[in-house]
Amino acid sequence: MSLKGYFSKKAGKFQITVLVLVILFFILENQVTHLRPDHAFLALLIIILAFGKEKSRQFLIDWSPFVVFWIAYDMMRGVADNLLGYVHTFFPFRTEQLLFYPILHGKVLPFLLQDWQKTTSLHTLAHFLNVLSANFYTFHFAVPIVIGWVFWHTTNDRNMFYRFAYTLTTLNFMALVTFMLFPTAPPWYVMHYGFAQPQHTSFFGLSAGSLVDLDKLLGGHTFATIWDSFNPNHFAAIPSLHGAYPIAAITFLYLKFKKYLGWMILYPLGTWFAAVYLNQHFVVDLMIGGIYLFVAFQIEEKILYPKIFARFLEKDTK
Repeated sequence: MSLKGYFSKKAGKFQITVLVLVILFFILENQVTHLRPDHAFLALLIIILAFGKEKSRQFLIDWSPFVVFWIAYDMMRGVADNLLGYVHTFFPFRTEQLLFYPILHGKVLPFLLQDWQKTTSLHTLAHFLNVLSANFYTFHFAVPIVIGWVFWHTTNDRNMFYRFAYTLTTLNFMALVTFMLFPTAPPWYVMHYGFAQPQHTSFFGLSAGSLVDLDKLLGGHTFATIWDSFNPNHFAAIPSLHGAYPIAAITFLYLKFKKYLGWMILYPLGTWFAAVYLNQHFVVDLMIGGIYLFVAFQIEEKILYPKIFARFLEKDTK
């Protein structure tokens, strides 16, 4: 059955209309307000309240892992990178050097792409890649919410939703612990400060990486402000959730629909390219993010879902 056929058969016009509105909401939010989508997400509660008390209760229970993670992540502000009093600045850079030495001979890809952006005469191409990368990178926050909505409401598949949500929950927990115990510097920091330990907490105009080029193109300071003010931890490069979330997205979409894997792969490839092109992550950060996701998926599939949440769903549907 085609994806179009699946939706037309399994999901009614109302569910599809709501899905379209949710997607449009996040596109508008990303392009106009530039708030983090997870902060704006609770606005969806307004939609849910129209479905009645029972659906609202179910929404709050099922989606609570996302909300808890966002709260926990924001509570890391000024804590994670100071807990141990040390940020790993050399480790990711040196690991990247060694990993790609046969190809790049000691150079690292984020810095090479930064040099290309500064020296290229192909300004139209550079502007196109800036805009494309900015959209891939920032939509990272909204895509898991939209996919969760597809499972939870559009197709009414709470089993798949729980598998998806608790894979991300396990991943997020592992990531938060790592951020606290092993804070690591992103490439933009190493490029500007070398391997020195951070002496301050504000990196305005630097923490956004090459997103500041898009600020210049638009004539403002939107991305510089967001990444400096709204990012609770500048030293959470490993594991890269930009590396892990896109793989989780296409994995569960394929498990659900069994279609278009070749096209879906373009999404993680685009996000990974954006993370490196914008000087936000080393390639090794993304690879470690992928490894974390694999471990989280195995924990969810072999322990959490079959032994805990499958039974919870069975009780809830009786």
